[in-house]
Amino acid sequence: MNEVLALSVGVGAVIGYVTNYVAIKLLFRPYKPVKIGNITIFPAGVIPREKKALAKKVGDVVNNYILSHDEIKKIVTSDEVKKELESFLDKKIEFFLSQNITNIVPKEEFAKNLALFVDEIIQNKFPMFASFLNQDQIYRLFVEMDLDLRLDKFVNKNIIKQKLMVEIEKFLENELPEILLKAKIDKIVEEKVSSFDEKRLEDMLFVLMKKHFGFINLAGAVLGGVIGLIQYLIMVKLWFIFLV
Repeated sequence: MNEVLALSVGVGAVIGYVTNYVAIKLLFRPYKPVKIGNITIFPAGVIPREKKALAKKVGDVVNNYILSHDEIKKIVTSDEVKKELESFLDKKIEFFLSQNITNIVPKEEFAKNLALFVDEIIQNKFPMFASFLNQDQIYRLFVEMDLDLRLDKFVNKNIIKQKLMVEIEKFLENELPEILLKAKIDKIVEEKVSSFDEKRLEDMLFVLMKKHFGFINLAGAVLGGVIGLIQYLIMVKLWFIFLV
């Protein structure tokens, strides 16, 4: 009797496991319908057959739940993003302000603009000097000088950082979500998923769902074993009924 019980439970467990394993495989296989002539003997698996619909659904989920306007806004305005942004700005502003102004503007162009500025001051405020000091002379003077003018001598780093942070935060909160939505992320995702070949799509989903598929197979084995046990108990009950 014990051998019959073990056999009944074991066979039930194997059947349950194999049934669920085959059912999962039939989600993906065959990649193309099996045909003899124009007659379809076996249709393509559910996933290959519904790949376009699946791609659209994935795109809709990304657009409506994962990267919706509110979700994008929440991500880009989070404290973590602000901290990273402040750190980035600190480094970039410090590097920018530590440079000589002639590294940013060609010396001749800077000297020309500076000479024009000084000449206007002389013309308007000190006209008595204008007769013997003109713009060309001022320009040549500045060109010959070593203009070691670091930007941090004229600009306050913290003020620049504060103003940039205000503008960047406005952009991240108000403009960036709209820009990303206009980029049609759902369509990009849909086209990307649709472009996957059937084998790649199967591999991708198996990587994502490996544990879940394993649980389904195990659940099939357990359920099959339970059915085998119930079948054994029914057979024993019937055996006693007919014998008695």
